[in-house]
Amino acid sequence: MNKKNVLKYINTTMFSSCKHIDLARIVPHVVYENYKKDELVFESDQKVEFFYVLLKGKVELKSGKRSLAVIEDGSFGEETVYKNAKYLSTAVTQEDSTFLKIPQKQLLELLEKYPDLKDDSYSNLINHHSYNKLEKKKKSKKKIEKEKSTNITILGWLLTIVVPLVIFIFGDTFGFDWKNRIFIIVAATTVIMWIFRLANEFIPSIFAILVILILDIAPPEVALSGFTSGSFFMAMSIFGISALLVSSGLTYRLVIYLFKILPLSQFWHSIAIFITGILMTPLLPSANGRISLATPILIDMAESLGYKPRGKATTRLAIATFSGFTMFSTIFLSSKAIHFVIIGLLPNQVSDQFTWSFWFYASLVAGFVLLIFYILLTQILLVNDEKPNLSKEIIDIQYKILGPLTKEEWAALGGILLFAVGIATSTIHKIQLPWIGLTVLYVILAFGYMSKKEFRINIDWTFLVYLGTLIGIVKSMSYIGIDKVLGKNLAWLGVYSNTNFPLFVLLLSTAILFMRLFIPNNATVAILASVLFPIASVSGVNPWIIGFIILIMSDAWILPYQSTYFVLFEELINEKKLFNIKLMLKFNFITIVFRLLAIYASIPFWRYIGIL
Repeated sequence: MNKKNVLKYINTTMFSSCKHIDLARIVPHVVYENYKKDELVFESDQKVEFFYVLLKGKVELKSGKRSLAVIEDGSFGEETVYKNAKYLSTAVTQEDSTFLKIPQKQLLELLEKYPDLKDDSYSNLINHHSYNKLEKKKKSKKKIEKEKSTNITILGWLLTIVVPLVIFIFGDTFGFDWKNRIFIIVAATTVIMWIFRLANEFIPSIFAILVILILDIAPPEVALSGFTSGSFFMAMSIFGISALLVSSGLTYRLVIYLFKILPLSQFWHSIAIFITGILMTPLLPSANGRISLATPILIDMAESLGYKPRGKATTRLAIATFSGFTMFSTIFLSSKAIHFVIIGLLPNQVSDQFTWSFWFYASLVAGFVLLIFYILLTQILLVNDEKPNLSKEIIDIQYKILGPLTKEEWAALGGILLFAVGIATSTIHKIQLPWIGLTVLYVILAFGYMSKKEFRINIDWTFLVYLGTLIGIVKSMSYIGIDKVLGKNLAWLGVYSNTNFPLFVLLLSTAILFMRLFIPNNATVAILASVLFPIASVSGVNPWIIGFIILIMSDAWILPYQSTYFVLFEELINEKKLFNIKLMLKFNFITIVFRLLAIYASIPFWRYIGIL
């Protein structure tokens, strides 16, 4: 067989997605054959044997005397994808031609590994035998994107080698001791792998923890503290409750009820789930927990409405869900555990003033600005004319079919209510929130509403590993004193808090965004709050305002690895591939500006209520 022709066959558009090793395996079975003009290739109703790739020449497909298609490039004989099939047409060469004939057995082996290849074959078969042609996939664009992705990956791996070497060689010039230098190398490598998404987020963090333990940078009780933390058990509990909500059908019932009472429009559906998220925010003090509860509702809603996957309509729903359940965290004292850390760091007279209601009151303008900008941006960026594939009549039938609540749904509803009441009354019974979550999860398991298999499958263990290792990395950083070094280098920011507050806001926000590229959210908050609160008190600025700015800007992120709850969100709906991630990241990037504007809009209000 001619080598050039084999290479041409390998690089044909249809087979470009196949790995060369798989193509190499079938080459010994491929027949390379020349045909003369007007020579019969195969006849209609003949049992299929080969799939044909045209390398040179022209072939006509006919049904009786009627011409179906003239092929000058590509493939034909796609009937081969069906076992025991027959050719639907007769193929005759119109000029001297050259083919590669792939036996059916080898083609079917390829199809098992590459489902897209089967889709292309079906499309070609229809196009060859129908007047109504299907639009062909634009593979060239995919190939370009794949090449770009490969180049970015290579750059990422190159940086993971070069950056640690540079830090190791020149680290002593910055005064870092051996432990600090090794930790910075580990942290830099982990962050680069996260930025370039070289592996699933939990893999680099596992290696980071292993290096920390092996090289004795921090003791095991520090490095592994994430797996005994309240955040770890809280997240596990929420996963279990969320799984019950889905398996019981309660989330689907909620979706159908929303469809029943709301107008059938993208705007109202997105607003409904957005407002649901805002109402849930003060009740559940974990963004990860809220996201794990929200995603089942989003999936049921998107699938019921029948919107196109990754289209603007589904992306709008996804953005409404993610934004509603996470964007307004800073507005409520009870939405995150780190907020209680801020309250604990405030002077007594300030912390006594900022009760739940006064915190909300002082944050009101910022929340209103975020809400207005969210509505405007979704209307501008996500406008489309896609209609839901539903009618009120169908919704009424669905609602009647569901009937009364089942035993499982009552259990799910009871679990949620027990959890919510436990959180709402935590100041009375003094039970820590993770124990409340674990108690609800234990009750669910004990009464058999979730089997051991469901518990194993429905809990996102990879995310829990990521969360546990991430907490361990932050604790290790604090153990060896890097957070104190960072704090000292940022003390100069406090000078501007009294002399030029608007400039101070801009400088602090910039510093936060830079730190967040390398340091997780909670660690950034803890470092800046511990450094800037004493300076703010001396400068005559209410430290709560400094804390609020730190919280609202540290919640902002640019790259997915910076946000544990976005990583979770993407992972939970990854199989469904609902939203356009590029569009969602663009939306998120623009909201960083909204956060900054929300702070500036709050300054006159803070002066009005006497805290600035």
